[in-house]
Amino acid sequence: NAVNLVFKNLSDPEFGVEKFCTELNMSKASLYRKLRATTGQSINEFIQNIRLKYAARILIETDKNISEIAYEVGFNDPKYFTRCFTKHFNVTPSSLLEG
Repeated sequence: NAVNLVFKNLSDPEFGVEKFCTELNMSKASLYRKLRATTGQSINEFIQNIRLKYAARILIETDKNISEIAYEVGFNDPKYFTRCFTKHFNVTPSSLLEG
């Protein structure tokens, strides 16, 4: 349910912890505990990881540029997207495009 909810709101940069909790009808504390126990991630990390994994798939499968993909997966700033992507995958989006 949680993963589907993130995918449903993937391109919405305003989708964050508050909306996530509201949509799942859970308090922030109980959702945090449940996600931490099942995934080892915070709510923000969970949402961001799904966005980044989807972005990597789009990078590989399409010919869209990095900025287009950043906006498509809910990042307002392509530079911030690149920083998060590099931190998560230890490779820049541009080098993934080249390879």
